[in-house]
Amino acid sequence: MRDPIPFRGGIRDGGELSSFEIPAAVVTKIARISAMGLGLEELLGETCREIVSLCSVDACYLVSFRGRDGATEVRHYTGSRDWPDLRAVYGPDPRWDAALAHLCAHGILATGDISSLSPDDPVRALHEPHSVRSLLLAPLKFGTGLVGLLALHGYGSPRDFGQEGLRIVGAVASILSAALERRRMEERLRSSEARYRFLADTALDVISLHDATGRYLYASPAAQRMLGFRPEEMVGCGGEAFLPPEDRERVREATRRLASGEVTALTMQHRLRKKDGGFLEVETVSSSVPGGRGGAPRIVRITRDLTERKMMESRLFESQKLETIGMLAGGIAHEFNNLLVGITGTAEMLSHLLAGNDEAAGYLGMIDRMGTRAAELTRQLLAYAGRGKRSPEILSINRIVREDTAVLKATLPPSVEVRLDLAGDDPAIEADILQLKQVVMSLCLNAAEAMPDGGVLTLRTRKEEAPPGGAPLPGVDGGEGAGPAIGPGILSPGTKAVFEVSDTGCGMDAETLSRIFEPFFSTKFLGRGMGLAAVRGIVESHGGSIRVTSEAGKGTTFSLSFPAVSGNAPVEEERETVPHGGTGFVLVADDEGDVRMMVRAMLESLEYRVLEARDGREAVDLFRERSGEIALVLLDMMMPGMTGEEAFAEIRRISPSARAVLMSGYDDKGRIAQVVDSGFSGFLQKPFRRWELAQKVGEALGSSSRKEASNGD
Repeated sequence: MRDPIPFRGGIRDGGELSSFEIPAAVVTKIARISAMGLGLEELLGETCREIVSLCSVDACYLVSFRGRDGATEVRHYTGSRDWPDLRAVYGPDPRWDAALAHLCAHGILATGDISSLSPDDPVRALHEPHSVRSLLLAPLKFGTGLVGLLALHGYGSPRDFGQEGLRIVGAVASILSAALERRRMEERLRSSEARYRFLADTALDVISLHDATGRYLYASPAAQRMLGFRPEEMVGCGGEAFLPPEDRERVREATRRLASGEVTALTMQHRLRKKDGGFLEVETVSSSVPGGRGGAPRIVRITRDLTERKMMESRLFESQKLETIGMLAGGIAHEFNNLLVGITGTAEMLSHLLAGNDEAAGYLGMIDRMGTRAAELTRQLLAYAGRGKRSPEILSINRIVREDTAVLKATLPPSVEVRLDLAGDDPAIEADILQLKQVVMSLCLNAAEAMPDGGVLTLRTRKEEAPPGGAPLPGVDGGEGAGPAIGPGILSPGTKAVFEVSDTGCGMDAETLSRIFEPFFSTKFLGRGMGLAAVRGIVESHGGSIRVTSEAGKGTTFSLSFPAVSGNAPVEEERETVPHGGTGFVLVADDEGDVRMMVRAMLESLEYRVLEARDGREAVDLFRERSGEIALVLLDMMMPGMTGEEAFAEIRRISPSARAVLMSGYDDKGRIAQVVDSGFSGFLQKPFRRWELAQKVGEALGSSSRKEASNGD
């Protein structure tokens, strides 16, 4: 045995701390075991078996205090006999608090006979019931912290551990403490690495590490999901290899600023090349981190796919833009409709008064035609804004298509062939027939313009079933030839009536497709009209959706989907003739003096007696004074002070049987249908013609005399 090694330790039975010596061979043996590179279990097992042999004890227990939560892990090793398992003794117990504090302060506790300890000693109380006769407890300390406890048990007769045994245990405790702490640190490091590896491997964003030049040193697995490149394909490549030319200088400058320490973090948006050759919009958050052992700093980047966010931002912007334009369009249409009542009404009345004057008739006819075109433009504005008045009815799309086919064939160039592919079981829908006809004509004329050299225009109808959970609109996810999908993004469940217009024209590129529903947008020339913007407004106001597919050189298809309703579309009845005259007065309430004057002139030409009111309040006061004489009230929807709806409510309080017709050029809040259903006898959309006024008034009064009134009467 080689020279002994001095060791300073504390032994309770030996009194004060003193230096003692142990054989160098013992230390060497334990140190060799600790340096064997064994796993934690094997290391502790070998060490404790050696201690059992060297100290001639019956059992050895090793307690490891794991972490700050006070959790313990206990291992036990026995000698040649099958001694009882006392690991539970070293589990959580309040009595250990005082015992461990004493051990930390005074060092090793060694007793040949446990009964020699004080009866109230917690160590005796914990071990004596389990037949432990001899006991040695050595605290395993690293620095100032307690990392574990080494316990040696002897059973049967008392035994003396002796100075040599105490020296061995003291030295081993020091070595074992360091080994146990090192292993614990390795476990914590492995756990930390596993945790961060899990986060990096499962993150949806790409986490990457770069050197000071931007070269990839690491890329997380999300790179393959996002870009199509495996991480190992990216490692070693320069960052610029994945950037489009227009973004390279910006990213290069950002990398330089981070590497030089000019900034510690940067956020920027750019594009990254995918393996399929396409480019992806991304947002990258970059930060600099110190290089290992004083090396050059490195850059950590977290890259997020912005496709979905950009799509949502685009939809939000589009929605806000359309809402703003819609408000403007609706406001213009409202004012314009009031002007048109006077313009078209004056032309119509002058035609009536100047009947037989051919020269005047020509000019008046021109005014009438211009007024009609202006009225059509306001209807398109209101349709685009989604605030046009609808008169919904149950109808069949097949009926609309068949009725318009003759007009289409006469309107379109002979080089355009019109084909019908109509389903035999097309479901009925609830729609405004005039607005739906406008949709059909607009789409067909638009398709014809895409075929200047002729082609085939196909009108197709079919029934479509959306699943119970709904279905995404085709075109929402894009793809080759996919255009915008207008609607809620998800088709509501149930039966749908689908109308398609397909052409074999020139098709559209992606940029054109993205703008086709903008007001007045055209690839022909500036100021084409509302066109597809109005179509969009009409379809959306009917609860429908539009999807567009187009491919350059192969044509375009517009697919319109409307919710089907139960029941069958009725057969169109012959339009009734309009009445003249009647008993009682018609009270006209409108805040526009010219409108009142024109409506009065029309009514008087139809042999009605007329009273006028400048607003809703005046109409109520006048009705209260002459309710017995007033047979019908014509009320404008929007008037200062009191609206037409409020005025009619007051009139009904005066006379519950009062009848009224609502007039408006603009449905500000989409409530006209609800207001009319509250008790009005009908609705007149401004601007209206004399015969329309006559028909609505006659229907409201329930007149039995039916005389035809023509535009030229």
